[in-house]
Amino acid sequence: MEIMKLNNITKIYNSDDSNEVVALKDVSVSFELGKLYAIMGPSGSGKTTLINILGLLDDATSGEYIFENKKSDELNEIEKANIRNSKIGFVFQTFYLDNNLTAYENVLLPVLKNNNLTREEKKDKVEKLLDKFNLLNRKNHYPNELSGGECQRIAIARALINDPLIIIADEPTGNLDEENEKLIFNYLKDISKSGKCVIVVSHNKDIKKYCDNLYEINGGKLS
Repeated sequence: MEIMKLNNITKIYNSDDSNEVVALKDVSVSFELGKLYAIMGPSGSGKTTLINILGLLDDATSGEYIFENKKSDELNEIEKANIRNSKIGFVFQTFYLDNNLTAYENVLLPVLKNNNLTREEKKDKVEKLLDKFNLLNRKNHYPNELSGGECQRIAIARALINDPLIIIADEPTGNLDEENEKLIFNYLKDISKSGKCVIVVSHNKDIKKYCDNLYEINGGKLS
């Protein structure tokens, strides 16, 4: 089932300046639920710009982005924020965990304002996710007390807590050793098999073993 579609997307930065930068050039691509997509390319190729547009963090200069059959330019900022919080989970190379919060609290954070869940239901969701990623025994530890692999698994659990349709992972294994790389890629593959759309930006060629579709981006052009 198709959930996102880009039609002839172009993104230009500093468009009022003579030194404008064309980050994306006429990109057309669609994404479906139940698949893991890999996007590879050198630094400066447009990968981050592409996922920022997909994640409704940035707008295209021209072209059309359709999210769940609705054009993104018809969404206001509150609607975009609600979609990001409820339907898109972000995983980053640098984790972005709060060092003042425990593993449990970091995963809990996105659902604190969810009034549809009771306190006990929120606790149950967090503990089930921590258990899934073999982290339940580490729930009261702070990020600086955990390994890089454990921190990344917490970041993935946090991205999943609102049961999003889409996971966008930007270089999720960049700071990890080979063992943890395999672990994270396997987790992301399992997540896609559960019916989610998983998009992974990576320099790691091993992602080719796990993805259903591989795209390469260079000079803002996707192939």
